[in-house]
Amino acid sequence: MLSDPWAFGWTQLFTLAGLIMSAVISFLGLRTFGKWKREKLEERRLEIAYDALTIAYGSEMVFDDIRRRLVREYEWADMPKEGLSETEAERRRSFYGIIKRMERHNGFFERVLVLQPKFMAVFGKHTEAIFQKLHKARNSIQVAVEILIEVDEPKTGTEEWDLVLQMRSDIWDHSSSGVKEPKRVTKMLEEFRGDIEALCSPLTNEEYKKDRSS
Repeated sequence: MLSDPWAFGWTQLFTLAGLIMSAVISFLGLRTFGKWKREKLEERRLEIAYDALTIAYGSEMVFDDIRRRLVREYEWADMPKEGLSETEAERRRSFYGIIKRMERHNGFFERVLVLQPKFMAVFGKHTEAIFQKLHKARNSIQVAVEILIEVDEPKTGTEEWDLVLQMRSDIWDHSSSGVKEPKRVTKMLEEFRGDIEALCSPLTNEEYKKDRSS
């Protein structure tokens, strides 16, 4: 007895249909996974943008505290005074207070170091230059304090005196005719905040608009 002439055709048809369905399911699955992956990357990008803005705005408060001109007694109370005259100890108090303030804000600078590589991974390696402005501002203050706490005040009108004026300006934002680069540190801090805002604010503002419209 001859076999059904349609048997082979139906089997092939069902097989082909199964393959098509599998392909469609796989395609849809890949699209769904791709969409999920993009959403996760966007969430991560937004999270880092929020963290960066928090650091940028926080930097203003941190450096305002570090650079306060008035140094209170509790900030230099534990300063080593052995071998120092009262005059020398009094001269060092303000610099020692700055050192203690920087130590008090170590947690902030540690958060910056944790955030920086994440920020570079999301926004590009070139953004390292943005963070270097903050690091350079901090280092400028720290180096100035470490030098001025150890050296005696030089005579006015000398190159050493001009250097002292510049370092005092770096620490306290002093401005005078003898300072060659007034607001040098202040400008670095303002540029750091401005650069972070330029990159991150559009992202966070757009997300805010989405939340409001949903």
